Amino acid sequence: MARGRRRRRERRDEREDRGTTVARRESRSIEKRRSEFVAAQRALARRRSVIGLLGFVPLAGFVGCGYGLTALCAIPSEVWLLGWAAFFGSFLGLTIRLFRERRKFERGAAGGATSS
Repeated sequence: MARGRRRRRERRDEREDRGTTVARRESRSIEKRRSEFVAAQRALARRRSVIGLLGFVPLAGFVGCGYGLTALCAIPSEVWLLGWAAFFGSFLGLTIRLFRERRKFERGAAGGATSS
């Protein structure tokens, strides 16, 4: 009879240990997900900054041609504006992507589930 109690007690202890192991594993996965999200956000923000800075090149070319710098007028003003529009569109798209991914992550973290 004592042997049966001991076995039941050991099995109960094993189940409790498994519960803490699962909780630790879940917390590690949450931390890993959070660190991956932060790294992805930093990379996107860095890319957005570079695109934003590059957007000033065609804008400066267009304005410089307007002020009479003849070397910049070799390229038609429509091409300068086209280049600026492309950079601005990319910058705007990356900004929207940063915002949407942050909202998606926050909703997934609040709900406790990942949303793909």
